[in-house]
Amino acid sequence: MAADKNGFRACLRDFVLTHQQGWDHHEWLGLLAELTDAGFDTSNPDHIGLALERERVRRLLEDAPVKGLGPKRREAVADRFATAWNLQHATVEDLSGIPSFHEKLAQDLHAALH
Repeated sequence: MAADKNGFRACLRDFVLTHQQGWDHHEWLGLLAELTDAGFDTSNPDHIGLALERERVRRLLEDAPVKGLGPKRREAVADRFATAWNLQHATVEDLSGIPSFHEKLAQDLHAALH
C-alpha cells in the first residue's frame, strides 16, 4: 500500500463508526473510492473487506461492557472470529477456547453480545 498501515486502519475505523448499523453496496464502493483517493491499494477488495470486518469486530468488543476485555484479548477475539456475524453466533464454549479466556470472561462477553 502506498499510504501507511495505521492510516488505512483509521479509514476503516472511521467508516465503521459512521456505519454502525452496517452498509450497502453503494457505501462499500464509496469506501473503496475514498481509500483509492487516499493512496491505498484497492486492487484486492476481498482483503479490504476482511480488514473492514475485523475493524467491525474490534468496535463491537470496545463497546461491550466486559471487565477484563483489554486490547490484547480484543485482538485475540478478532483473530479467532474475524467477522461480526461469526462473533455474534459464537457460543460460550467457542469464546472460552480463545487463549487467555476463562469461563467467566467468555460468559460475560457472550451475555454482552446478546
